[in-house]
Amino acid sequence: MDTTRDETALDFDAIVQRFELPLLRYATRIIGDQERGRDVVQETFMQLQRSKRAEHDNAPAKWLFTVCRHRALNVCRKERRMVFLDESWLQAQTAPELWPNEQLERKEAGSFVMRLIDTLPPRQQEVLQLKFQNDLSYAEISAITKLSVNHVGVLIHLALKKLRERYAAASADFIPFHPRPTT
Repeated sequence: MDTTRDETALDFDAIVQRFELPLLRYATRIIGDQERGRDVVQETFMQLQRSKRAEHDNAPAKWLFTVCRHRALNVCRKERRMVFLDESWLQAQTAPELWPNEQLERKEAGSFVMRLIDTLPPRQQEVLQLKFQNDLSYAEISAITKLSVNHVGVLIHLALKKLRERYAAASADFIPFHPRPTT
């Protein structure tokens, strides 16, 4: 019995388990369509199976997100457009085990943040997603996007600064209701 084959299958299953949903979110955000995003992710995993392990063993996240990005951008190039994920899909991704009031709060907060993020340029949206949704390092993001590490850092810094400004402006516009005490 060949144990290396079994270990390879287990490693592949673990990689799919770990990266399938993050890759699907990433591809869907780039393409704007979840079904085509699934196709891109499936093609990415098929390429992973065909690849030599040395290509991805040290940094599977970097390898997977790079391949997924290239495949998703190829789909966009074919269609001559790049659309970002709509809010309704994100709202459908809430955890089912939450209480209804928690689900509502999470939807509202997520919706508000997504509306703010959607006002950013596409490159800033992409690096924020890779950094905060997928927990990738600046070096990994740099390798995926073909930007310098410094440029990635600048994009993230500018995006966060702009989000803070827009959040502060939106919060200033909100006047909470405080009922007068009855005496």
